[in-house]
Amino acid sequence: MSDWTSVTRRGFLRSTGGLAAAAAAAWAVPGCGGTAGSNGAIKRGSGRLPDEAWFRQISRDLADMGFGTPQLLIDLDRLDANCDSVVGTIGQDRYRIVEKSLPSLDLLGHVRARAGVDRFMVMHIPFLTAILGAFPTAEVMMGKVQPTAAVRRFFDELPAADRAGAAARVIFLVDSRDRLEQLAALARQAGQRLKVGVDLDCGLRRAGVHRPADLPEVLAGFVAHADAVSLGGLLGYDGHVTHEPVLPGLEMDAARATFRNAMASYAGFVDVLRQQFPALWRDDLRLNSGGTNTYPLHPRGGVVNDVSLGGGMLRPRDYSPLFTGALDPAEFIATPVLLQSDRVELPFSTGQTGGAFDGQQLVTIYGGGWAAEYVWPPGAGPAPLVSGAENENFVPNQAMVMVPSSQPVAVDDWVFLQPRQADALFQFEQILLVRGGRLTGERWRSFPRRY
Repeated sequence: MSDWTSVTRRGFLRSTGGLAAAAAAAWAVPGCGGTAGSNGAIKRGSGRLPDEAWFRQISRDLADMGFGTPQLLIDLDRLDANCDSVVGTIGQDRYRIVEKSLPSLDLLGHVRARAGVDRFMVMHIPFLTAILGAFPTAEVMMGKVQPTAAVRRFFDELPAADRAGAAARVIFLVDSRDRLEQLAALARQAGQRLKVGVDLDCGLRRAGVHRPADLPEVLAGFVAHADAVSLGGLLGYDGHVTHEPVLPGLEMDAARATFRNAMASYAGFVDVLRQQFPALWRDDLRLNSGGTNTYPLHPRGGVVNDVSLGGGMLRPRDYSPLFTGALDPAEFIATPVLLQSDRVELPFSTGQTGGAFDGQQLVTIYGGGWAAEYVWPPGAGPAPLVSGAENENFVPNQAMVMVPSSQPVAVDDWVFLQPRQADALFQFEQILLVRGGRLTGERWRSFPRRY
């Protein structure tokens, strides 16, 4: 490997001065997790990874089946165990499947059948038509407020015969009286009565009606437009609960306190509904909250009767470890090795880094830049100075990876990564399946890349 005389990557060193110190500072033991960050927040842990035999066997299967490009894998045994754990905790009657984190009709259908539920949350309205078509008895709650133009286009693109069914099965969201007025007008134009829920701000501050005192104005709209809209429920997402910056060791107490505050806020909204608008109250209203980070905190008999979760089925990297201990990673990216060198040489670094890279080898992989962390071989991690930002390159290129010399690696071996988010599978057209520690040969498909 020769020294490079020019480098075009954005943000690279403007001079070679102090490279040895910079390299040593930039390079840390790769693959570590579960430690406290500088602000006291817990770094996202990986969960319990498969053992060495699993990675070696899947590597052999990938080679035997003739794969030579990056692949995304789902371990069905781990997926099923996660699904059973989630349903056992939430209850089959309260669980709602989040589409965003599981963007594959095959995968959604598997979770639906395993969990025995027919309730979905959809974040992206262009996928709504596919979900309704694939699961003809499913009930859907939208996961965020949609522009009225998007809702109008959704109905315009449906066959006329399907519009009444869609209106009966989908709960759209509003966060203001103005939004509700727009949907009511659309409902009259379309000749459909729409189900509408109210998005609540229970502390996340991202969206929703901000205070219980602001809710009556919105609820009064349901009364005024009863011919066009009906109240389908409330949504109060608690996604902020596990993210409060606190001193190490206080994360659990802080999260539980934040959760109590969020649910107290939610209960305040419900009290307004029940006390000031009793005619709108129904026992079958969907009172939704939750997520992978907080689903175990929602007890039966609490204010929430509808708990959403998606990504936890695959347990990606970037969930808080506080309440996800029952879930194991089930999704991995596998990519082949293009080049291996026992000697680590980086641009401008030859002869200047001393022993900074002793005990390391350098490999180049097919692809790279995914929002993911290396999990096999143990200790693998991105090479310093030459590794781009995650998702910087959407067309697979080649990334340089440091691997401990104690881990034998050869050209055409496989390197494995754990995605940070479950919807990484959206970057792959096909999904390979593992059962019993072996590739099955069956394929699932992800959603088409449509935004």
